[in-house]
Amino acid sequence: MEFSLDYREGRRVKLEVPAGQVILPAISAEPAEAGSSLTESISMSIGTAPLISLAESAKSIVFIVEDHTRHSPVLETLDLLRKLFESRGISWDKVSLLIATGTHRQMKPEELQEKFGVFSSDTRIVQHKAEETAKMKDFGEFLEVPIQVNEAIEADLTVGIGSIVPHRFSGWSGGAKIVLPGVASYESVFKSHRMAILKSKADVGVFENEFRELIDETGSRVGLDFIINFYYDINGSTAGTVAGNHVLALRKGVELARKQLLRQYRERTDVTVISSFPSVTDFWQCGKALYTSDLITKDGGDIVMVSSLDEGFGDHPLFASLLKLEANEILEKLDMITTEDPLAYVAAYAVRKVLQKKKVHIVSDTKFAEKFDELGLRVNPDIQSVVDRLICPGKSVSVLQNSLVLPEITTEEV
Repeated sequence: MEFSLDYREGRRVKLEVPAGQVILPAISAEPAEAGSSLTESISMSIGTAPLISLAESAKSIVFIVEDHTRHSPVLETLDLLRKLFESRGISWDKVSLLIATGTHRQMKPEELQEKFGVFSSDTRIVQHKAEETAKMKDFGEFLEVPIQVNEAIEADLTVGIGSIVPHRFSGWSGGAKIVLPGVASYESVFKSHRMAILKSKADVGVFENEFRELIDETGSRVGLDFIINFYYDINGSTAGTVAGNHVLALRKGVELARKQLLRQYRERTDVTVISSFPSVTDFWQCGKALYTSDLITKDGGDIVMVSSLDEGFGDHPLFASLLKLEANEILEKLDMITTEDPLAYVAAYAVRKVLQKKKVHIVSDTKFAEKFDELGLRVNPDIQSVVDRLICPGKSVSVLQNSLVLPEITTEEV
């Protein structure tokens, strides 16, 4: 049986697995209804007045947008919004863009040009820096997490533009997640993620959880007036858009996204092959694929993760070294944290929990292969040879073409 997995934009890798060893979804996702277009969703906004009506009375407008590690159609959205504004006599001069970098690195000039096109030069842009505490505004505390957000968020109209996909810490992305962690202080990002792994029911695809409560509360406190969120089909193409109130529109979006991405299995498999696409920037980002494949892989089983890993381990060098420790050791250090990068401990703990239960094999052409090999995370250049080595007779295999897929076990093994 032949499979095709996403690797980079416009590039896929092929894999053949004996049909008798492949476990396919036992229950297909519900038939997905046709999604609303961007134009339709903006005009039909859920739970609030239409965006154009809100923009007409606003003297200042901030669009919070994703950075280079995310893939929503921001440029197309801004193009449409400017045309709509012009048709109603709304000046674009009162618009600024706040880039939700979270704790990621700053975008380079060429990345700004690629993602935002002409808006990178003719619209005021603020790149969020989580470490700049002096530029954060305090909105109190919730669930013992300080809510500190970039002061640039303040405007007569604040709009978040992002995506709805399954997520390990918040269950699903989207909504006010563009604010926390998107434009929050480092302390807020760290403490919210720490809470998510220690005190929350959050997991991939689990919508009701404490981290989501914190995110929604943050959106309400800071005055997130409107969201435009995209959701995707199993191939990564935009399936539809929701817009409106950051809580109500998100819930509708998750319902629609789940219908697109859910794949139900009756049992876990010995080997799971998954592409981390579209989260391919670095190992920090492609952890999404590990959390997803963890849901469907037997303990003691193997995960084969395909990822381009263009930037190796990414912006958090401490994260890589922490992966040498056991999860309980990381947790002990987390409780006594004095490090310069405590968030690295949270991410390392979550990844190490997977690595201790499953054997992970990386397939990539990354130039950072030696650094992964040093940590015992062997990088293999060819997916077929890795899978052939692992699937001895009697072993079952599942294949997830990208990290957007949401696998769910309907009947656990006895």
